[in-house]
Amino acid sequence: MALKYKLLAMDIDDTLLPRGGVISEANKKAIKAAEDAGVYVTIATGRGFLGSKKVWSELGLNKLIINYGGAMINDAATGKPFFVTELEPETVTYILDLAEALDLHVHLYQGDEIVYEHEHLYGTLYSEALSLPKRIEPMIRRMTWRNVPKVLIITEPERVKDLMPYFQEKLKGLAAVSASSPGFIEFNTIGANKGTALLKLAEHLGVSRDETAAIGDNTLDLEMIELAGLGCCVEDGNELVKSAASVIAPPCREDGVKWFIDNYIINLSERSSIND
Repeated sequence: MALKYKLLAMDIDDTLLPRGGVISEANKKAIKAAEDAGVYVTIATGRGFLGSKKVWSELGLNKLIINYGGAMINDAATGKPFFVTELEPETVTYILDLAEALDLHVHLYQGDEIVYEHEHLYGTLYSEALSLPKRIEPMIRRMTWRNVPKVLIITEPERVKDLMPYFQEKLKGLAAVSASSPGFIEFNTIGANKGTALLKLAEHLGVSRDETAAIGDNTLDLEMIELAGLGCCVEDGNELVKSAASVIAPPCREDGVKWFIDNYIINLSERSSIND
């Protein structure tokens, strides 16, 4: 029987992968089963290409993947970009200035390298966690930066609630501002998000919007969950994202991805046939 959903996009952190944890065997088996059934399974993450490599390579997803919150689509099989957006240089500098004024760690991306102004524990931990090259650039706010897909601020998780509206107001009309992992505030080109990237990927694959499905947890996933044919949020996700989702899956640590695949991706057509 034909599958209702032919393209599934999964957020990584706090959706597929618990913070500080590993991909469960249950999730791996469910993803493999979906692929074997003919579903194009991919990841849609705020991480860059290299930063997400451990995940997509472990899952064997050597295909088109969505990086930098939708700012890029990369071909994991070749390592080459399929689709790229970038922030305006003036906007990058403005974000850097705003963050520095608030004494926040902020870094930009040049390829998979992260660049920031001075040594900072958050920068070091981020670089080590994702095995990314880093560069300290003391003159960062006086330089012109091009080919920047995303800027990232990392701070204490409890500060994000107050900082988000501040940056959204300051960057209105200049950049999209989203939250991802606890303590992360992300800046992308307006209109470049996981949702628009999902639709671009679907168009390339000849898949209709109604045939797409997505699962995530935070506001970086919001547009993807809104635009997908079927949007799902894990139970421990952001309340705004949960309200936009058609389906609520069990929490990340309880294999919400497996549950979503088992109940809505592989078995949906079979269940619908029974109900009919």
